[in-house]
Amino acid sequence: MILGNWKMNTWRNEAISLAKAVVQIPREDTTIVGICPPAIWLDVLSDVVAGSSTLLGGQDCIGDSFGPHTGCLNVSLLKNVGAQFVILGHSERRARFGETTESLVPAIIRSLEEGLIPVLCVGETLEQREACVAEKTVANQLRPLFDVSLDLSELVIAYEPVWAIGTGRSAKRCDIDYMHQTIRSTLDIDDALILYGGSVSPESAKDVFGSPEVSGALVGGASIDEKKFAAIVAAWESR
Repeated sequence: MILGNWKMNTWRNEAISLAKAVVQIPREDTTIVGICPPAIWLDVLSDVVAGSSTLLGGQDCIGDSFGPHTGCLNVSLLKNVGAQFVILGHSERRARFGETTESLVPAIIRSLEEGLIPVLCVGETLEQREACVAEKTVANQLRPLFDVSLDLSELVIAYEPVWAIGTGRSAKRCDIDYMHQTIRSTLDIDDALILYGGSVSPESAKDVFGSPEVSGALVGGASIDEKKFAAIVAAWESR
């Protein structure tokens, strides 16, 4: 699974052009490729990807039904405009808006109930890694999932070392292996889909995808460059 998180980027015409380019990227049937444009472009891009294997996703949502929730999107709205998955708990939202796994559980539950694939982001800051509590931090971010009745086999996890996001730095292979093993053992699901996210680029992708623990990537900045994103997909295909 290779997902592109466009964050708050692209004008309408740029989004359409980029989505058309992603649809044309060669990939095997077993490789899932998806894009997360700004929510305002989901509706128009659903027409662009229609009939292709490219998935559309939201960048965030809440677990509430319709009601007085100004500025929010729920699972039903995302589904209605063609989304098939949603990113939850990205480190930027955890840091800026105080999102926690506990607060995201309702959105995870509703996503699973309505057939929207939740992609839950977990990861540690540089301070937490240097304090040798990286594994404990990530495990703690997963534990609220066990407080409710959930079929975790349908959940996708994206491990994103916060200190690597947007910095051009990527975690070492040994760190990626160990953290993905930690996530897999905490979930107790051998075939869990665990993506790596953290300044994934065409240059770093080959090394990242060399890890047998990695199930794909959540790509940030490189996903809004069609050539770079295509190169990352190609790196996955040739691993």
